[in-house]
Amino acid sequence: MCGICGIIHPTPSRLVDETTLAAMNRAMQHRGPNDEGVWVGGHVGLAMRRLSVIDVFRGRQPMQNEQGTVILVFNGEIYNYKTLRADLESKGHTFHTLSDTEVILRAYEEFGEDCLHHFNGMFAFALYDKSHDRLLIARDRLGIKPLYYTFSEGSLIFASELDPLVRGGFVSGEIDPAALDAYFTYLFVPSPATIFSGVYKLAPGEKLIYSRGQWRVEKYWSLEYRINPAWTLASAADEYLHLLTDAVTRQRVSDVPLGALLSGGVDSSSVVALLSREISAPIKTFTVGFSDAAYDELRYARIAAQTFGTDHTETVLEADVKDMIPNLIPHFGEPFADSSALPTWLIAKVARQHVTVALAGDGGDELFAGYTWTHMTRRVEQYSRLPRWARHVLEALLFLAPRHPFISRMRRFSKDSFRPPEDVFRRRHTCFGGEMRSKLYNADTARAVAYAAVDFFQQHMDRVDGLSFPDKMLYHDTVMYLPDDILTKVDRMSMAHSLEVRVPILDHRIVEFAATVPFPLKYRGNISKRLVKHAFRNILPPELLKQRKQGFAVPIHRWFRKELLEHFDTTALAPDARLRRFLNPQAVAKLRDSHIAGRENYGHHLWAILVFEHWLRYLETLPKVVPYVPQKV
Repeated sequence: MCGICGIIHPTPSRLVDETTLAAMNRAMQHRGPNDEGVWVGGHVGLAMRRLSVIDVFRGRQPMQNEQGTVILVFNGEIYNYKTLRADLESKGHTFHTLSDTEVILRAYEEFGEDCLHHFNGMFAFALYDKSHDRLLIARDRLGIKPLYYTFSEGSLIFASELDPLVRGGFVSGEIDPAALDAYFTYLFVPSPATIFSGVYKLAPGEKLIYSRGQWRVEKYWSLEYRINPAWTLASAADEYLHLLTDAVTRQRVSDVPLGALLSGGVDSSSVVALLSREISAPIKTFTVGFSDAAYDELRYARIAAQTFGTDHTETVLEADVKDMIPNLIPHFGEPFADSSALPTWLIAKVARQHVTVALAGDGGDELFAGYTWTHMTRRVEQYSRLPRWARHVLEALLFLAPRHPFISRMRRFSKDSFRPPEDVFRRRHTCFGGEMRSKLYNADTARAVAYAAVDFFQQHMDRVDGLSFPDKMLYHDTVMYLPDDILTKVDRMSMAHSLEVRVPILDHRIVEFAATVPFPLKYRGNISKRLVKHAFRNILPPELLKQRKQGFAVPIHRWFRKELLEHFDTTALAPDARLRRFLNPQAVAKLRDSHIAGRENYGHHLWAILVFEHWLRYLETLPKVVPYVPQKV
């Protein structure tokens, strides 16, 4: 696991500034505290920070072949590297290390760009082919590992995080209005956009090839749904158990201490159950909870830990989190308002005191219909079968009821029954709706957004227009919400503490299998993840199979009525609040007041505003960056 970065100019006469490259590399020290490496060859420079996990002493980077014609920097793990190595050796390749990094190098020598199709793993890498003066950068199929890039005067600059690009002076500070609007819509900025104009995320399953000032970005893998009606609950469950067992076996390989993050949910408990079969000694497991009983998952994690005999560590996140926020911001580099980043930060910090690698259960909800917005969208469909007049009567009664968060939820549910299912699903993925955003922005921001806004949600839905609506929901969650929210959160918060997190459920073979399974085998009769629960019915305790999904839920609504209220007032509502350059302070205050009065639950909205203010303040600590929204549209 590493952080990588690099610069390539279009002509050999333009040399890489080694000081700039070194500064970019230093900005990622947390991603690789064990080692660093730099290679500069005139107009090309590659650098990396290494967290040593496999072949600790010989797997150093940048790595070159014997002729010095192929140079590689790599972040991630190739889980099938031993099998692939044997195949390459049979083709005549000689290896000098036991690392998976060298397997990528040799696979490129053998297969060229097609080497990507041979890898099972999580990765982002950059490979310079000196013979053709060509740079290949690529990101794994699901987007587990990140990669950002930008262009400057024909040169390509890339890094594992945004912060190195900013510190390297390659970011103008111009905020992309479409990305800003997307942030307040979804609480994250979807790929390929970033908050900065002209700076991009390489999307999952993409590669970028650059040579002499010319470049192309291509998809080498896309998620395709090919539903196989022959699957039964029993056969699909058996196949899932087989695939996940193999994925856990592959991903447990490590030359450093390994453990697991245990939320107490079905997915993380499944991973721990299978890992406990692989390792004779007690597995080190870690969970985080809250003092609020309604949000406390510690009980379920304890049940799993006791069942599988793990060496378990519990941590409680205290409510005083305001001092944590500035620490989180630089690792994302752009506004990111999934509040579960807080417990993820904490569990990674605690786990790193004991292990260097941890397996986690992320991915199961996206693949097997585990999210409540999927369930609620289906329930709205069921409710909409009632006569239209009856639903109008209930809506009228709800309109007469006093304002309260529960009544507001019921009103929205009732209104949803008159909308197309896709709009219902969209609303449940939306934090600030269109009308709320129009009031939130100041006049200049509103004009810029109106001119430039991009419907990222619809772009993904349109790509699978022929799919059934239930499968379209899962597709959207897998290709947008998963990489741009969940995996972004896990990568940044774990690597902030130099912890490598692996996600066996997102082995691409499992993802491709899930895309063949009919939706009713995943969700039916208000039972989610049916085939997963069937697969583990004799392995997991009944309490874990029957519990409602919680994840690392944060008591965000209560915090903004108590513990975070003063901090919000003195930060986001301060007379010198930086967000005033973009947002309407009266609209912000109105949201705050409605939340405090208990008329609505606006905790997530206030968190997004607070994070945005902290992000703007973080930018003030960096050179050459003055954030602004273009005024000429």
